[in-house]
Amino acid sequence: MTNKIPFPKNYERFIELGQEAAKQGDLVEAVGYYEQAYAIRQDFPLNLVLVNMYLEIDENDQALSLASEMKEHYFAYLDYMELYIQILIQNHMFIQAHSIINERILMEQSGEMRKLISLKKKIRHVELMYQQFEVSKIKELKEELLHLNTHNHYEQLAIVKKAGQLPQDEFIAIGKKILLDDQVHNLVRSWILEELVSLHVKEEVEFLWRDNKKYTVIPAAVGMPLDCAAYQRILLFLEKELINDDPILLVDIMEEIRLHFALLYPLADEIIEEPRLWAISYIISYNHSIAQKYQIDEKRTEIEKIQKIQSKIRFELETMIL
Repeated sequence: MTNKIPFPKNYERFIELGQEAAKQGDLVEAVGYYEQAYAIRQDFPLNLVLVNMYLEIDENDQALSLASEMKEHYFAYLDYMELYIQILIQNHMFIQAHSIINERILMEQSGEMRKLISLKKKIRHVELMYQQFEVSKIKELKEELLHLNTHNHYEQLAIVKKAGQLPQDEFIAIGKKILLDDQVHNLVRSWILEELVSLHVKEEVEFLWRDNKKYTVIPAAVGMPLDCAAYQRILLFLEKELINDDPILLVDIMEEIRLHFALLYPLADEIIEEPRLWAISYIISYNHSIAQKYQIDEKRTEIEKIQKIQSKIRFELETMIL
């Protein structure tokens, strides 16, 4: 005699019913039971089972959504990462798939380079097949991206993220045009540049920065926005000053700073000459009384200049939602 209740009210019972349904070939019913188990306990083995079953019943978007919840687990081992890549290409997320493989290849030290190269070729093969058989869909997406500047800034950010469904060559070509469009929000152009960096594009790329001047960069030689020295120094200062006395203030400030560095990208280190004063300026904007201990009167002129830049950045971000 078992003490398990006959109707599923606990994790183990949902798993049993899911397994029974799967044995009977009723995958949709099995998924339903596994989903109820997952609602009770979110663990990686069940995530893996559910993701595979979503793929079997052609629920590719569901598979991607669920796998993304535990991305770090999928990236821990190459076999799991291969499954994650499969999910991405099933959803035509070619740019993200290339970026993940590129990053892994650069870090590879485990003797699995041959397998990684094979996986890279697989992405490229599926990408080429998609290019051949989905001509009208690609053309429609490209047209939408080429007319990005006819949309408001909030819509631009939503639309541009669809660009990740383009084949890599098409994405790079469209991305270069967007980077030089002064009617596209700076945050959108920054996102495009980040994607080119993650793709390790080795050719020079021109981009318009927030001062409306053209600059040239080789994406493969540039880090991500939060990799720059200025961000790391500001973070170090704020953590040292606030993590014990006001951790909530620290979280609030850092959330804003991450967005600011996206807008300053990739020239933050050239603009921010005194990271400590930038950090203090952020503290002043949130809590002026805390900032008094830094003897800010001695640096009043420099801080005011920094505050003007920070205010302009805030205004640019506000235009995303206006």
